[in-house]
Amino acid sequence: MSRAPGARAPLLAALLAATAACAPEARNGGPGWVGEPGPDSIEGTVRVVGNEPFTRALVEPEEGEPAVVEGPYRADVRRLAGAVVRLSGRYGEDGYPGRTLEATSYEVVSVDGVRPLLGTLESDDAGFRLVFPHGGEHRLEAVSDPLAAHRGALVWVVLDDRGGVARYGVVREPL
Repeated sequence: MSRAPGARAPLLAALLAATAACAPEARNGGPGWVGEPGPDSIEGTVRVVGNEPFTRALVEPEEGEPAVVEGPYRADVRRLAGAVVRLSGRYGEDGYPGRTLEATSYEVVSVDGVRPLLGTLESDDAGFRLVFPHGGEHRLEAVSDPLAAHRGALVWVVLDDRGGVARYGVVREPL
């Protein structure tokens, strides 16, 4: 059975699109992805466990073993307690209460079941905007004074139906 020369083009395009969807940048590279993806990853709810001053950030997947977060984004992830995150990095030693993951990047998947925007809060003459970690921005409406006080911080925001900020959280204050 022979095909016309152009008959394979739609099949090839579909195959390339499916392959691209499996690439780390496509899986993890939304505008709110912080850092560079590593070879290992986990998605789950962030929990802070232990007693002060010996607390640890833990990511609990729906199924499987939890991971203790280590690395440069440990403090960021700790501030996301209760949110669902996707971490990428390299698994390390087994420990209590789970093996460690040296996180080289993370993404906030949901806060209370809603996907937030993650970026640095900036302002100019036109108002406030979130600048995404890997480029791009989103203009914000109805920024409250308490949120405006965190100008320069890395924040997550959940928008209401009109595009205003319904909820927010501070992930990292400016240096």
